[in-house]
Amino acid sequence: MRTRARAKLVLLIGATIAIPLSGCGTTSTTTSTTTETSTTTQPTSSTATTSPAPSMALAQYWVGETSRGFRLYREFAQIEITPDPITAALRALVSSQPKDSDYTSLWPVGTQINSVIIIGDTAIVDLTFGNLNVGAEGEQLAIAQLVWTATAANPATPKVFFIVDGKKVDSLAGHVDATNSFTRAPSYEVVAPVWITSPEEGAQLSAQGFTLSGLASTFEANVAWSVSRGGKVVRQGATTAGGAAPAWTEWSVAIDGLAPGEYQVAAMEYSAKDGSLVAQDTKTVTLK
Repeated sequence: MRTRARAKLVLLIGATIAIPLSGCGTTSTTTSTTTETSTTTQPTSSTATTSPAPSMALAQYWVGETSRGFRLYREFAQIEITPDPITAALRALVSSQPKDSDYTSLWPVGTQINSVIIIGDTAIVDLTFGNLNVGAEGEQLAIAQLVWTATAANPATPKVFFIVDGKKVDSLAGHVDATNSFTRAPSYEVVAPVWITSPEEGAQLSAQGFTLSGLASTFEANVAWSVSRGGKVVRQGATTAGGAAPAWTEWSVAIDGLAPGEYQVAAMEYSAKDGSLVAQDTKTVTLK
Protein backbone atom coordinates (compact mmCIF):
# COMPACT_ATOMS: atom_id res chain seq x y z
CA MET A 1 0.00 0.00 0.00
CA ARG A 2 1.31 3.46 -0.86
CA THR A 3 2.27 5.73 2.02
CA ARG A 4 -0.45 8.32 1.28
CA ALA A 5 -3.16 5.67 0.99
CA ARG A 6 -1.95 4.01 4.18
CA ALA A 7 -2.09 7.34 6.06
CA LYS A 8 -5.62 7.95 4.76
CA LEU A 9 -6.72 4.51 5.93
CA VAL A 10 -5.25 5.10 9.40
CA LEU A 11 -7.20 8.38 9.65
CA LEU A 12 -10.36 6.64 8.47
CA ILE A 13 -10.30 4.01 11.20
CA GLY A 14 -8.63 6.00 13.96
CA ALA A 15 -11.88 7.22 15.49
CA THR A 16 -13.29 3.72 15.55
CA ILE A 17 -10.30 2.24 17.39
CA ALA A 18 -10.75 4.85 20.12
CA ILE A 19 -14.21 3.44 20.89
CA PRO A 20 -14.32 0.89 23.77
CA LEU A 21 -13.64 -2.41 22.05
CA SER A 22 -16.08 -5.27 22.30
CA GLY A 23 -17.19 -7.60 19.49
CA CYS A 24 -18.07 -11.26 19.49
CA GLY A 25 -16.45 -12.32 22.75
CA THR A 26 -13.60 -12.01 25.18
CA THR A 27 -10.05 -13.21 24.78
CA SER A 28 -9.82 -16.92 25.53
CA THR A 29 -7.51 -17.92 28.37
CA THR A 30 -7.81 -21.66 27.80
CA THR A 31 -5.27 -22.17 25.02
CA SER A 32 -2.05 -21.73 26.98
CA THR A 33 -1.10 -25.38 26.53
CA THR A 34 -0.73 -25.06 22.78
CA THR A 35 1.88 -23.26 20.69
CA GLU A 36 0.39 -21.69 17.57
CA THR A 37 3.51 -20.51 15.76
CA SER A 38 6.97 -21.92 15.19
CA THR A 39 10.37 -20.36 14.89
CA THR A 40 10.94 -18.44 11.68
CA THR A 41 12.99 -20.25 9.08
CA GLN A 42 15.66 -17.74 8.07
CA PRO A 43 17.42 -17.68 4.70
CA THR A 44 20.80 -19.44 4.82
CA SER A 45 22.36 -17.55 1.93
CA SER A 46 23.28 -13.88 1.79
CA THR A 47 22.39 -13.70 -1.91
CA ALA A 48 18.99 -12.01 -2.09
CA THR A 49 18.13 -13.47 -5.49
CA THR A 50 18.50 -17.06 -4.30
CA SER A 51 17.50 -16.85 -0.62
CA PRO A 52 14.09 -18.32 0.18
CA ALA A 53 11.57 -16.07 1.87
CA PRO A 54 11.32 -16.61 5.64
CA SER A 55 8.49 -18.92 6.61
CA MET A 56 6.68 -20.14 9.71
CA ALA A 57 4.29 -22.93 10.59
CA LEU A 58 1.17 -20.86 11.22
CA ALA A 59 -2.18 -21.97 12.60
CA GLN A 60 -5.21 -21.97 10.31
CA TYR A 61 -8.72 -22.35 11.68
CA TRP A 62 -11.30 -24.26 9.68
CA VAL A 63 -14.91 -25.25 10.27
CA GLY A 64 -16.23 -28.72 11.03
CA GLU A 65 -19.57 -30.16 12.11
CA THR A 66 -20.46 -31.35 15.63
CA SER A 67 -23.77 -32.22 17.28
CA ARG A 68 -23.68 -28.74 18.84
CA GLY A 69 -23.34 -27.06 15.47
CA PHE A 70 -20.30 -26.03 13.48
CA ARG A 71 -17.08 -25.45 15.41
CA LEU A 72 -13.46 -24.52 14.72
CA TYR A 73 -10.67 -27.02 14.10
CA ARG A 74 -7.00 -26.15 13.67
CA GLU A 75 -4.32 -27.14 11.19
CA PHE A 76 -0.80 -25.83 10.68
CA ALA A 77 0.63 -24.75 7.32
CA GLN A 78 4.16 -23.67 6.41
CA ILE A 79 3.65 -20.14 5.10
CA GLU A 80 6.00 -17.45 3.80
CA ILE A 81 5.56 -14.61 6.27
CA THR A 82 5.69 -11.77 3.76
CA PRO A 83 4.77 -9.03 4.23
CA ASP A 84 3.93 -10.03 7.84
CA PRO A 85 2.57 -13.10 9.67
CA ILE A 86 -1.04 -11.91 10.02
CA THR A 87 -1.42 -10.89 6.38
CA ALA A 88 0.27 -14.07 5.21
CA ALA A 89 -1.82 -16.33 7.46
CA LEU A 90 -5.12 -14.72 6.46
CA ARG A 91 -4.32 -14.69 2.74
CA ALA A 92 -3.41 -18.38 2.90
CA LEU A 93 -6.63 -19.14 4.78
CA VAL A 94 -8.97 -17.53 2.24
CA SER A 95 -7.10 -18.83 -0.80
CA SER A 96 -6.42 -22.46 0.16
CA GLN A 97 -8.20 -25.59 1.32
CA PRO A 98 -7.70 -27.57 4.54
CA LYS A 99 -5.65 -30.76 4.45
CA ASP A 100 -8.47 -32.62 6.19
CA SER A 101 -11.48 -33.05 3.90
CA ASP A 102 -13.78 -33.05 6.94
CA TYR A 103 -13.07 -29.35 7.37
CA THR A 104 -14.22 -26.42 5.27
CA SER A 105 -14.17 -22.62 5.16
CA LEU A 106 -17.18 -20.32 5.31
CA TRP A 107 -15.45 -17.60 3.28
CA PRO A 108 -16.61 -17.43 -0.35
CA VAL A 109 -14.27 -18.01 -3.27
CA GLY A 110 -12.68 -14.74 -4.32
CA THR A 111 -12.26 -13.34 -0.83
CA GLN A 112 -9.09 -11.23 -0.68
CA ILE A 113 -7.08 -9.80 2.19
CA ASN A 114 -6.02 -6.40 0.87
CA SER A 115 -3.92 -5.24 3.80
CA VAL A 116 -3.38 -5.46 7.54
CA ILE A 117 -2.39 -2.44 9.61
CA ILE A 118 -1.40 -2.73 13.27
CA ILE A 119 -2.45 0.08 15.61
CA GLY A 120 -1.50 -0.68 19.21
CA ASP A 121 -2.94 -4.09 20.07
CA THR A 122 -5.41 -4.08 17.16
CA ALA A 123 -5.01 -5.55 13.68
CA ILE A 124 -7.11 -3.67 11.11
CA VAL A 125 -7.93 -6.09 8.30
CA ASP A 126 -9.08 -4.66 4.97
CA LEU A 127 -10.78 -7.35 2.94
CA THR A 128 -12.76 -7.81 -0.25
CA PHE A 129 -15.31 -10.58 -0.62
CA GLY A 130 -18.32 -11.51 -2.65
CA ASN A 131 -21.58 -12.70 -1.20
CA LEU A 132 -21.02 -14.05 2.32
CA ASN A 133 -24.32 -15.91 2.25
CA VAL A 134 -24.60 -17.26 5.80
CA GLY A 135 -26.94 -16.80 8.75
CA ALA A 136 -26.07 -15.24 12.09
CA GLU A 137 -24.32 -18.37 13.43
CA GLY A 138 -22.37 -18.80 10.21
CA GLU A 139 -21.30 -15.15 10.18
CA GLN A 140 -20.06 -15.40 13.78
CA LEU A 141 -18.05 -18.49 12.92
CA ALA A 142 -16.67 -17.04 9.68
CA ILE A 143 -15.46 -14.03 11.65
CA ALA A 144 -14.02 -16.36 14.28
CA GLN A 145 -12.02 -18.16 11.57
CA LEU A 146 -10.22 -14.92 10.74
CA VAL A 147 -9.91 -13.71 14.33
CA TRP A 148 -8.42 -16.94 15.66
CA THR A 149 -6.06 -17.25 12.68
CA ALA A 150 -4.91 -13.62 12.95
CA THR A 151 -4.37 -13.68 16.70
CA ALA A 152 -2.48 -16.97 16.45
CA ALA A 153 -0.14 -15.43 13.88
CA ASN A 154 0.59 -12.48 16.19
CA PRO A 155 -0.63 -12.90 19.80
CA ALA A 156 0.46 -9.30 20.53
CA THR A 157 -2.62 -8.14 18.58
CA PRO A 158 -5.57 -9.76 20.38
CA LYS A 159 -8.11 -7.43 18.73
CA VAL A 160 -9.17 -7.54 15.08
CA PHE A 161 -11.15 -4.82 13.32
CA PHE A 162 -12.59 -5.36 9.84
CA ILE A 163 -13.11 -2.91 7.00
CA VAL A 164 -14.29 -3.78 3.50
CA ASP A 165 -12.55 -2.24 0.48
CA GLY A 166 -11.13 0.52 2.67
CA LYS A 167 -14.46 1.47 4.25
CA LYS A 168 -16.01 0.92 7.65
CA VAL A 169 -19.12 -1.28 7.59
CA ASP A 170 -21.91 -1.99 10.04
CA SER A 171 -21.78 -5.73 9.37
CA LEU A 172 -20.01 -8.19 7.09
CA ALA A 173 -23.05 -10.28 6.21
CA GLY A 174 -25.92 -8.42 7.81
CA HIS A 175 -26.20 -10.28 11.13
CA VAL A 176 -23.21 -9.43 13.36
CA ASP A 177 -22.26 -5.91 14.47
CA ALA A 178 -18.85 -5.10 12.96
CA THR A 179 -18.55 -1.50 14.16
CA ASN A 180 -16.17 -2.51 16.95
CA SER A 181 -13.19 -4.82 17.17
CA PHE A 182 -13.45 -8.57 17.70
CA THR A 183 -11.48 -10.72 20.13
CA ARG A 184 -11.38 -14.47 20.62
CA ALA A 185 -14.56 -15.74 22.18
CA PRO A 186 -14.15 -18.37 24.93
CA SER A 187 -12.98 -21.58 23.29
CA TYR A 188 -15.95 -23.62 24.52
CA GLU A 189 -18.26 -21.37 22.48
CA VAL A 190 -16.54 -21.73 19.10
CA VAL A 191 -13.94 -24.52 19.19
CA ALA A 192 -14.70 -28.22 18.71
CA PRO A 193 -14.43 -30.02 22.08
CA VAL A 194 -11.84 -32.53 20.88
CA TRP A 195 -8.97 -32.23 18.39
CA ILE A 196 -6.29 -34.54 17.07
CA THR A 197 -3.11 -32.46 16.84
CA SER A 198 -0.76 -35.34 16.00
CA PRO A 199 -0.54 -37.10 13.60
CA GLU A 200 -1.65 -34.72 10.85
CA GLU A 201 -3.88 -35.74 7.96
CA GLY A 202 -1.94 -37.92 5.51
CA ALA A 203 0.99 -38.53 7.85
CA GLN A 204 3.45 -41.36 7.19
CA LEU A 205 4.12 -43.17 10.48
CA SER A 206 6.18 -46.07 11.77
CA ALA A 207 4.34 -49.36 12.11
CA GLN A 208 6.46 -49.98 15.19
CA GLY A 209 4.32 -47.49 17.06
CA PHE A 210 3.21 -43.89 17.28
CA THR A 211 1.52 -41.46 19.68
CA LEU A 212 -2.00 -40.22 19.05
CA SER A 213 -2.44 -36.88 20.82
CA GLY A 214 -4.54 -33.76 20.85
CA LEU A 215 -6.43 -31.19 22.87
CA ALA A 216 -9.83 -31.49 24.50
CA SER A 217 -12.40 -29.67 26.61
CA THR A 218 -14.83 -32.42 27.59
CA PHE A 219 -16.99 -33.60 30.47
CA GLU A 220 -14.75 -35.07 33.17
CA ALA A 221 -11.86 -34.81 30.64
CA ASN A 222 -13.01 -37.98 28.87
CA VAL A 223 -11.66 -38.68 25.37
CA ALA A 224 -12.56 -41.83 23.42
CA TRP A 225 -10.30 -42.96 20.60
CA SER A 226 -10.22 -45.62 17.88
CA VAL A 227 -8.12 -46.93 15.02
CA SER A 228 -9.88 -48.35 11.95
CA ARG A 229 -8.77 -50.09 8.78
CA GLY A 230 -11.07 -50.59 5.81
CA GLY A 231 -14.02 -49.36 7.90
CA LYS A 232 -13.41 -51.91 10.67
CA VAL A 233 -12.29 -50.86 14.14
CA VAL A 234 -9.07 -52.68 15.01
CA ARG A 235 -8.19 -50.82 18.22
CA GLN A 236 -10.15 -48.59 20.58
CA GLY A 237 -10.07 -47.20 24.08
CA ALA A 238 -10.45 -44.15 26.26
CA THR A 239 -8.13 -41.72 27.97
CA THR A 240 -8.39 -38.46 29.88
CA ALA A 241 -7.11 -34.99 29.13
CA GLY A 242 -5.23 -32.92 31.66
CA GLY A 243 -8.40 -31.24 32.88
CA ALA A 244 -12.17 -31.23 32.41
CA ALA A 245 -14.22 -28.63 30.55
CA PRO A 246 -14.10 -25.68 30.35
CA ALA A 247 -10.33 -26.17 30.57
CA TRP A 248 -8.62 -26.87 27.22
CA THR A 249 -5.87 -29.41 27.85
CA GLU A 250 -3.71 -32.07 26.24
CA TRP A 251 -4.35 -35.80 25.95
CA SER A 252 -2.34 -38.62 24.38
CA VAL A 253 -2.23 -42.38 23.93
CA ALA A 254 0.53 -44.70 22.64
CA ILE A 255 -0.47 -47.10 19.85
CA ASP A 256 1.61 -50.03 18.61
CA GLY A 257 1.29 -53.56 17.31
CA LEU A 258 -0.40 -52.63 14.02
CA ALA A 259 0.53 -54.00 10.59
CA PRO A 260 1.66 -51.63 7.82
CA GLY A 261 -1.15 -50.08 5.81
CA GLU A 262 -3.62 -47.21 5.72
CA TYR A 263 -5.65 -46.45 8.83
CA GLN A 264 -8.07 -43.89 10.18
CA VAL A 265 -7.48 -42.66 13.72
CA ALA A 266 -10.28 -40.90 15.57
CA ALA A 267 -10.86 -39.02 18.81
CA MET A 268 -14.39 -38.55 20.12
CA GLU A 269 -16.49 -37.02 22.85
CA TYR A 270 -19.67 -38.89 23.79
CA SER A 271 -22.57 -37.38 25.71
CA ALA A 272 -22.58 -38.25 29.40
CA LYS A 273 -26.38 -37.94 29.27
CA ASP A 274 -27.31 -40.41 26.53
CA GLY A 275 -24.06 -41.75 25.03
CA SER A 276 -24.58 -40.01 21.69
CA LEU A 277 -21.64 -38.71 19.71
CA VAL A 278 -20.99 -35.05 20.49
CA ALA A 279 -17.96 -34.46 18.26
CA GLN A 280 -15.08 -36.27 16.64
CA ASP A 281 -11.86 -35.56 14.78
CA THR A 282 -10.39 -38.09 12.35
CA LYS A 283 -7.13 -38.40 10.42
CA THR A 284 -6.09 -40.80 7.69
CA VAL A 285 -2.52 -42.07 8.16
CA THR A 286 -0.23 -44.66 6.60
CA LEU A 287 1.92 -47.03 8.69
CA LYS A 288 5.16 -48.24 7.13
